[in-house]
Amino acid sequence: MADDTAASRSSLRDAQRAVTEQRIVAALAELIDQEHPLEISMAAVAKRAGVSEPTLYRHFPTKRDLFGALAGYQFQTVTAGIAPTSPAELRAAVRTVYQRSAAMEAIVRWTLAAPDQGRIPRPHAQARLAMLRTALSTKLEIMDDENGEFLIRTILLLTSPMAWLYWSDYLGLAPDDAAATAGWAITALAGGSGDAGAADSPASG
Repeated sequence: MADDTAASRSSLRDAQRAVTEQRIVAALAELIDQEHPLEISMAAVAKRAGVSEPTLYRHFPTKRDLFGALAGYQFQTVTAGIAPTSPAELRAAVRTVYQRSAAMEAIVRWTLAAPDQGRIPRPHAQARLAMLRTALSTKLEIMDDENGEFLIRTILLLTSPMAWLYWSDYLGLAPDDAAATAGWAITALAGGSGDAGAADSPASG
């Protein structure tokens, strides 16, 4: 009985901790929409989240930890419900990724524009690569390792919000137009049925 009570208390603490961390990261996301991330202080984040500074530092000891959590939040928000199992599904998913990225553009720009991995971790890197390997598995089976790796690297770029940002900044492409471009490239590289317009269909999941 005592063990059950202790486990219940531990579970409750974990849940409370998760809620607090979500509030803090959400507060940081709101502040990024208003000012440059480098100008945001930990005190400002704590105030926006409605927690004390000691509480903030207990959950996120450094700014690197806090922005690392923001990168995870960005990834989860952009990819929620997306699990492509084929090039065609991957093409469809790109449209959702680009649209969600546009809806949180300031956060996406910041998390993707920080190349120093010592400052902003990429906690989602392996998850993204695993997703691509699943979607491209049929094509990878008939390729040698080197060419398969080249394919993964190229599609990683095409399916990243960074591709939309680049096309938006240089060519003025809206998310749907950028997704059609990425879909065409995915088909050319990995195959899959349908024309480039398939990128306009809803994402899997």
